[in-house]
Amino acid sequence: MHTLQLAAELTDGSDLKKWILLIAGNVFIVILAVRGIGYYAKREWGELIGHLMAAVVIAGIVYAPNVAVDMFKGIWSKVAGT
Repeated sequence: MHTLQLAAELTDGSDLKKWILLIAGNVFIVILAVRGIGYYAKREWGELIGHLMAAVVIAGIVYAPNVAVDMFKGIWSKVAGT
């Protein structure tokens, strides 16, 4: 009975999806941070603020994907009028 439950967990794919989303999100955040440091060094404040805002959005999607999906569904329902 235990092996049947283990097989069901392996074929689900939800853990793999979470892992890929976490790794990809962290890579994007690192890239944004490195570029942000460059903008800070050059004193390009507008670009730095834009990168920080993008990092906040990406972090929200990575670390709270269900909330992000619900938010996008809510926005779409307001736009589409459903």
